[in-house]
Amino acid sequence: MWRKVRVVSVVVFCVAVAAILLLFLPDGELDRGDKVASVISMVTACVTLVTMLISAPPQEKRPVAPGAVADVLANAVRAQWETEERIRRVHDPFPLPFRWSVVDDETTDHWQNINRAHDDDSPLDLAGRDDVVAVFRRVPSGRLVVLGAAGAGKTILASRFTLPLLDQRAPGDPVPVIFPLGSWDPMSAPLRDWLAEQLIADYPMLSAADDSGGTLAARLLADRLVLPVLDGLDEVPEGIRGAVVTRINRGVLPGDRFLLTSRPDEFRAAAADPLASAAVVRLDRLTIDDVAGYLPLTTRKGRDTRTKWHPVLAHARRSGIDSALSEVLSTPLMVALARAVFSDTAADPARLLAVSSPDTRTTRELIEDRLLAGFVPAVYSDDLTEATAARARRHLAFLARHSLRLRTQDIAWWRLVTAVPRTVVGAVAGLVITAATWLGAGFPGWAGHWPDGGGRQAWLVATLIAGAATGLAGGLIVGQGRGIRLTPARVRLRMRGRARQIGARLLRSLTTWRNLAWFAVWTVGGLLFGVVASLSGRDGGVLLVGLAAGLFCGAALWFVVSFVRALGVPVTPTETTSPADLLRTDRRTALRQGLAVGVGGSAVFWLMLRLAMEPAFGTPFAVVFPGGLWVLGTATMAVLGLLIWMLFVTVWGPWLVARTWLSLTGKLPWPVMGFLVDAHRRGVLRQAGGVYQFRHARLRDHLAG
Repeated sequence: MWRKVRVVSVVVFCVAVAAILLLFLPDGELDRGDKVASVISMVTACVTLVTMLISAPPQEKRPVAPGAVADVLANAVRAQWETEERIRRVHDPFPLPFRWSVVDDETTDHWQNINRAHDDDSPLDLAGRDDVVAVFRRVPSGRLVVLGAAGAGKTILASRFTLPLLDQRAPGDPVPVIFPLGSWDPMSAPLRDWLAEQLIADYPMLSAADDSGGTLAARLLADRLVLPVLDGLDEVPEGIRGAVVTRINRGVLPGDRFLLTSRPDEFRAAAADPLASAAVVRLDRLTIDDVAGYLPLTTRKGRDTRTKWHPVLAHARRSGIDSALSEVLSTPLMVALARAVFSDTAADPARLLAVSSPDTRTTRELIEDRLLAGFVPAVYSDDLTEATAARARRHLAFLARHSLRLRTQDIAWWRLVTAVPRTVVGAVAGLVITAATWLGAGFPGWAGHWPDGGGRQAWLVATLIAGAATGLAGGLIVGQGRGIRLTPARVRLRMRGRARQIGARLLRSLTTWRNLAWFAVWTVGGLLFGVVASLSGRDGGVLLVGLAAGLFCGAALWFVVSFVRALGVPVTPTETTSPADLLRTDRRTALRQGLAVGVGGSAVFWLMLRLAMEPAFGTPFAVVFPGGLWVLGTATMAVLGLLIWMLFVTVWGPWLVARTWLSLTGKLPWPVMGFLVDAHRRGVLRQAGGVYQFRHARLRDHLAG
C-alpha cells in the first residue's frame, strides 16, 4: 500500500515540477510542441528512474558470519581494556588481591534457580580470591552479582574478568563486553535495545546490516555471542535503579549469562525482587598485610631496603585493623591514590599520620579528602608548573560539574555544547546564516551587471529580507537544540551497489511531514521573490515565476540533501578506537557531506537563476553575468553552503562553537581533546568507547565539590 502511495507521490511531484519549469521559458525561444516534448521527456525519465529504484532486484550480499564479527569485537575489547589496565598500572608491580565471600540473604535468588534444578537448594561455595572467571563458571545459571564498597575496585575486577575470559576464549565463544550501567535509561529502552545501542556506539562497525536486515550488534546478542558485564548499578540515578533491575529481569532469556557489579546498599535498595537466577558475592576489604606487601614496592628503597612507607604501615599495623588509616587503605581506589600522591612524588606519607580527629570516622574522611585533593596535583607534577597544575584541576572540576549536571558518567566532546548558553549558540548561528545568505544569495545583486538599477535594487531587497528571515529561523532552531544533529556521524559516502537502498530512503523521506513543511517554506519564499521582482517594474506572471522558482529550489535541494544523507554507510572498525578518532571521523564526514551539499545547492540556485532571470526581470542571464561571472558566484555559494552545513547541521560545528566559548571563558583550554587525552594518560580519566569518564565517581564528586 505505502509503496503505491510513494510511487504516485513521486510521479505527481515530477509532473508538477516539470510543468512549472515551462513557465521559466521566455516566449519565442521554443514553440509549444518543443515545450510539450521536453515535459514528456522529463516526466518519462523521472518515472523510469523511480520504477528502476523500486523494482530493481536486491543486490546480492555475502552472508556475514557472526563468529567472524565476534572475533573482531573480541580484539577491539581486548585492546581497549589492556590499555586501561596499563594506564592504571594494574600489573605494576603486580595486581592487588581480590577476595570475596558469598552473600546469602534476601538479595539472592532461590538456590534452585541458581543451580538450574528444582530439587537442588544447596548453596554454592563461591568464596575465593583473584580468579573471578573460575567462580563465574561454577555458577550453573551463569549469572553473578559482585558487590563492593565505594572504591573496592569493581571496575578493575570487571576488567580482570573480561581479559582472562578473552584469553581463554575459543572460536564461537561469547565475547565479554563491559557496559557502564550509568548510561542506561531503562524507561526509554529495554535491555536488549540498550545493549545493541551501546555496542554500536562503542564499536560502530556493528551498525552494519546482517543478512536478515537487522544490525550486527542485534545479531550477536541474539546468537549469545556477547556476554554482558554490567558495571556500576550504583552509578545509575537513584530514582531509576529499581527499574534497571526490573528491566534486566524482563530482558534476559533462559540461558542468558551476565556479570553485574554494584555497591551493596544501592543494590539492596534497588532489588525489591532479586535478580533472576543470580548468585551474589561481596568483595572483602584489603588487609594491612596486602597493602604492606604492595605500597613499599611502588617507590624507591633506601640503604637499609626500607622505604618511606614502612614506618607509616608499621604504625597502621600497631593501631589495629579498625584504625582510620587501615580503613582508608582497605580499598584499591585509596591505595591507588596513595601511590600517586606519595610513591610517585617526593611527598612523605607520614603526613597521613598527622591527620587526626577525636572521631575515627572523621579522621578517615579527612585522610580520604587529603588523598583525593592531592591526586590531581600529584599526577600533574612531573613536568608542569604549579599554576599549570592548578589550571588543570579547574578544567577537571568543570568537567566533573558538567557530567553531574547531565546526570551521566560520560564526558562526550559533542555534548560540551550543552555548557554553552542557548542564546550564544543561536546568536552565532543566526549571524553566520544571515551573513552567508547576504553574501551568497546577494552575489547577483552586488556583482551582477544590471542594465538598470531597478533589478539590482529588487534583488538586494529580496536578499536582505531572506537573509534576516533565514538567520532568525536558523538561529532559533540551532540555538534551541544547540545543533541539528545530536550525535557524531560515523558514515562514509558510497554509491556503488546501493541504488535500491538509496532509492528506498528517498521515497520514505518524500512522504514525511517535515518535507511537506520544507516545500511550504520554499513556496512562500518563491512568492516573496515574485513580489520583490514586481518592485522592479515587471508585471505579468512574476508571481507565478516566483512560485515556480521556489518549488524548483525546494525540490532540488531536498533531493541533494536527502541523497547525501542516503549515501551514508558505517565506518570501518579501525576508525573507532578513541574519542579523538571519533572526532576526526565526524569532521571528515562533515567536510564530505558539506562539500556535496554546498556544490549541489549552489548548482540548484544558479540553475534556477539562469531559468528565471529573464522571465522575472526581463534581462537575459548572459547580460547580468558576462564573461563567466556566474562561475565565481557558484563557487562562493558552494563554500558558504559547506560552511553552514559543517557548523550547524553536524556535531562538529557546535563542538567548535563550544570549544571557542569554553576557552574564552576559561573553563577549558583551547586544545580540549589534547587535554582529555593527557588526563586519560595520567590516569584521571578512563576511556569507554568513544567517550571518557572519570576513573571513579568518588573522584568526580570531589572535583565537582
